[in-house]
Amino acid sequence: MINKRVFTDTKDKLIKINILVVSSFLIIFSLFTFFYFQSITYNSIDDKLKEEYEYISIQVNRSSYLNPIVLNDPRDLVYIYKDDRLIYYTKSDYFEAYIPPEESDNTNICFTYKEGNYTFRELSVTINNVKIRIIRNIDSELSSLKQLLFVIGIGIVFSIVITYFVALYLTRKALSPIENAWYTQAKFIQDASHELRTPITIVSSKLQSLLTVPNNTINDEVETIADAMNETRRLKKMIKDLLSLSKEDAIIQLNLEEVNISDLLEEIYRDYADIATIQNKLLKYENNLTNSLIKTDKNKLKQLLLIFIDNAFKYTNINDEVRFKLDERDNKIICTIMDTGIGIKESDLHHIFDRFFRSDNVRNMDMDGSGIGLSIAKMISVNLNCKIKPYSVLDEGSKFEIVIPREIS
Repeated sequence: MINKRVFTDTKDKLIKINILVVSSFLIIFSLFTFFYFQSITYNSIDDKLKEEYEYISIQVNRSSYLNPIVLNDPRDLVYIYKDDRLIYYTKSDYFEAYIPPEESDNTNICFTYKEGNYTFRELSVTINNVKIRIIRNIDSELSSLKQLLFVIGIGIVFSIVITYFVALYLTRKALSPIENAWYTQAKFIQDASHELRTPITIVSSKLQSLLTVPNNTINDEVETIADAMNETRRLKKMIKDLLSLSKEDAIIQLNLEEVNISDLLEEIYRDYADIATIQNKLLKYENNLTNSLIKTDKNKLKQLLLIFIDNAFKYTNINDEVRFKLDERDNKIICTIMDTGIGIKESDLHHIFDRFFRSDNVRNMDMDGSGIGLSIAKMISVNLNCKIKPYSVLDEGSKFEIVIPREIS
C-alpha cells in the first residue's frame, strides 16, 4: 500500500518553504520601504532646517528690537549664541524652560533628541563666535512613520495568510501529477503481480502434480506438461510486453528516417494474407494516398500498426472481416484498422489503454492476452507524435484511426 503520509509531509514542507520564502521577501522589502521613507523624511526635515539656517544667518547681524529676526517656518525654534552668551531665542511651549539643554558635542550636523514627551530634530551651526541652533518638533513625522510601520506589519500578516492558501493550492497542483503517477505505478505493480501470479501458480501446481506420480511416463502426463508450457509461454510473453512497455516509457531518442508507408502496409498485408486464409477471415487493404513518404521511426511505426492488426485478428471469428486503409487529411496520414469482431462496450473504451485492462467479455471468452498491448501502442503513439481515435460497438466490431504526422516535430 502507498504511504499517504509521504504526500502529506511533502505538502507541509513545500507550504512551509513557500511561506518562508515569501515572508522573507516581504519582510526584506518592507524593511527596505520603511527605512527608505524614514530616510526621505529625515532628509526632508534636514533640508528645511538648512533652509531656515540660510534664512536666519542673513538676519543675524542686522537684527534689533526694531528689526527682529523673522522665521521662515513658525514651527521652528531658534537659539542664537554669541561668545557662549544667548542673545536671541524664540519662546516655546515644548519646554518647561525656554532654553533647551546645550548640545555642545553636536555642531554643524543634524541630530535628534527627546525632551519630555516631545521629539526634536536640531541643526547646530557655529561660525566664528556665533552659534545658531534651529530646532523643530518632529512628532507628526514620527507618527506618520509609525503608521506606515503599522500598515506594513498588517500587510505582511495578510500577505502571509494569503500566501498560505496560495501555497496550499499550488502545492496540490504541483504534487497532483506526481501523486497520480505514484498511484498509477502502485496499481501497475499490483496488477502485474496479480497477472504474473496466475501463470506461476498454474505452472507450480502442474509441476507438483508431476511429483505425486513419479512412475508415470511423459506420454501419461502430456496434457499436464502442455498446460505448464502454455502458461510458461504466456508468462514469457507477458514479461516481454512489460519490458517493451518500460522501454517505450523511457525512450529518449528515435531513429528517424524516410519511410514509404504504402510499402510498409503492403508488406504487412502480404504477411497477414496467409493468416487470414488459414483462419477463414476476409482481409482487405485500401490505399488512397497520393504521397506516401513520411519521416518517422519505421520499426516503431510497424510495431504500432501490428498491435492493432494482431488485436483485429485475435478478436474476430470465422468469416469476419479485417480491413485497413490509408487516407490523407490535413497533410497527415490516417491509417484506419477496422474489424467486424466482438467489439468493445462503450463504457470500456475509456480504459482500453490502461495497463492490464481487459473487458469482461474478453475475460469470459478466456482469450490469451495480458492487457498490455494497447498500453504499449499508446506509449509508441506518444513517442511518434501520433493520435489514436478508437470507435467500437459491442458485437459489431471496432475501428481505430491512427493519425500519423508526415514529420515528427
